[in-house]
Amino acid sequence: MTTEITDIKATNPAGSIYFDGKCQFCVAHRERWGSVFERRGFVWRPLQTPGTAERLGITEAQLQAEMWLQLADGRRFSGINAWSAVMRRVWWLWPFGVVLALPGFNAMGRALYRWIAKHRHCIGGACTTPRRT
Repeated sequence: MTTEITDIKATNPAGSIYFDGKCQFCVAHRERWGSVFERRGFVWRPLQTPGTAERLGITEAQLQAEMWLQLADGRRFSGINAWSAVMRRVWWLWPFGVVLALPGFNAMGRALYRWIAKHRHCIGGACTTPRRT
C-alpha cells in the first residue's frame, strides 16, 4: 500500500486568510507569498468581503485592525499569532512559526506587527491615512 503526500488540499480547505485588500503593502505580500499557503489549502480573502466580521464573530473595528486566520476547524487567530499558525503548516517555515509562538518572541512580534498594521497604508509610499495636525 502506498500513500501520496501532497500540498494541495483543494477538496478539504485548511482555512481562510483574511488580509486588507485595500492595502498596497498587504496585497503585494499576498501576491509574493500567497501561493506558498494556497498550496497547503488556504484561501485568501479580503477583509472587505461582506459578512467577514460576522463569520469570524468579531467587531468591524477588530477586523480592520489586523489580518485574520480562520482554520477549517473554526479556530481563529489574528496578527502575529495568525502568521505563527499558518507558518507552522509549511515545513520550511515551521521553525519561524514555532519561534513566533514563544512568549518573549511572541510579545516582540505582536508589538512589531501592530506597528506595521497600524501604518500599513503608509508603507510603500502610498499613504492613505490622514496626517495628524
